[in-house]
Amino acid sequence: MPKASFISYAIIMRLLTMSIVWLALLVWVLNAYRVGCVTGIAVLVLITAAVFVAGSERSHMHSRALFNETVRHDGRLLRLVYNGLLINLRDLAVAVLLGVVLVTSALTLAPRQWSLLFVDLLLLTLLIPRIARLLGSEVRPPFRYAMARQWAVWISLLLLWIEGMMSLLFYPPTDYTGMRWQEVVTYNLVVPDAACGIIETAATVFVSGQAIAIWAVQNGARVANDPTQSVMLWVGYATLVGFTFLTALAYSRALIGVMGRPWELWGRAEPSAQGGPAATDGSTPGL
Repeated sequence: MPKASFISYAIIMRLLTMSIVWLALLVWVLNAYRVGCVTGIAVLVLITAAVFVAGSERSHMHSRALFNETVRHDGRLLRLVYNGLLINLRDLAVAVLLGVVLVTSALTLAPRQWSLLFVDLLLLTLLIPRIARLLGSEVRPPFRYAMARQWAVWISLLLLWIEGMMSLLFYPPTDYTGMRWQEVVTYNLVVPDAACGIIETAATVFVSGQAIAIWAVQNGARVANDPTQSVMLWVGYATLVGFTFLTALAYSRALIGVMGRPWELWGRAEPSAQGGPAATDGSTPGL
């Protein structure tokens, strides 16, 4: 009975923690039309920080494996290339890009997509500890939960990516059949309201790419032989895959990032004196 109570408490705490991302995005979308850039940037910083934590944990876990298996104790090249500061700067740049994509794409989500994002949150809440238990006999304790979180990112990514593409393929918000792509981006864009001009500009870019993707799906057979339209047709297909992938990746990493602990791997980036796997303290990072 005490074990069941502990598990229930852990699930509730994990759900509440991960809900921070979902609630922050929802509150932002409901108020974007009237709040200024300060609030928008605050939301962007929150999302970027969460995405950065998840990406940093992944990068340092991979670099730890690389150092353990390939680097000699007196080697200097990979120590320079995989310097912790450089890794964090790279992950920060990626996190800013994904944060902008998520904050702007959230303005375009339909109500059913918000429901799916919450279902995804619930799924990860239940899935992460089970993945950790599954890895119990295969992965050393200091890395077990970090790897479980990274596996959960890819499961969430796959679910949201497939849903995002299906939404644009089968349930597009607008019908562009029979139009040219110039008409779509010039006269038929519906840009969500945002009081902050910078965010509205980013939303316009995102909506334009999304519109080109929908246009390409709906008019592919008709304009495939038109040289002036076929280039944008492939741009639309690339946008369909790319924008949905980036949005799904950003949300998945943000969810996991609020629970990530990359700092527990930062101190493990040095191989042992014999050049073999570094010693571990046997501690198990929590969720």
